[in-house]
Amino acid sequence: MHNGRPIEKGEVPMMREWKTMIVPAGALIMAVTAALSPSSVLGEGGARRDVVRQAAESTGAERAAPSSLSKHATIMSGDGHVVRKGSNGWTCLPDNPGTAGTDSICMNEPWLNFMEAMKNKKDPVIAQVGIAYMLQGDRPASNTDPYATESKSGDDWVEGLGAHLMILLPDQQVLKNVPTDSKNGGPWVMWAGTPYAHLMIPIDSYPSR
Repeated sequence: MHNGRPIEKGEVPMMREWKTMIVPAGALIMAVTAALSPSSVLGEGGARRDVVRQAAESTGAERAAPSSLSKHATIMSGDGHVVRKGSNGWTCLPDNPGTAGTDSICMNEPWLNFMEAMKNKKDPVIAQVGIAYMLQGDRPASNTDPYATESKSGDDWVEGLGAHLMILLPDQQVLKNVPTDSKNGGPWVMWAGTPYAHLMIPIDSYPSR
């Protein structure tokens, strides 16, 4: 039976499992399982909508970093699958359409490890400099609480951020003299005083002017 009716000969119900995806700013996409009929997956002319979606995600993921870097990076889809295996040690993830802003990201191995630790609420081990590009911007986020999902009174809320770099440093002591105010007009430390402190470097003007 499928959706309360017998399955016709040759008809195969399709399942898509959206896995938990690691994303910046401490928020996670919730795992959702959806059963889709072939008619909802197939587009005009029999083209699969999930293939079209994956192609769009890949293009968006590549735009997170300079093309000289992203064209050789591993590209992952929104459901956590490797779309293209890269050769330069970098990984690019697409924008999460379920959140405000455009938060596609390209990062090196230390950042991948950092975000895995953050996902599991563990202290990250930062043995090497981590670099992440977000040339399309980011989602709104707290500058003080890695796990905040909405702005609270008195919080330094980062919103409307454009292109920027994010840097992880093995020795966080070198960040102690860097401003923590996101609106200071230059680089600042995000999530200062937590194991997830890192350097934010705006490329576009922030605050926007």
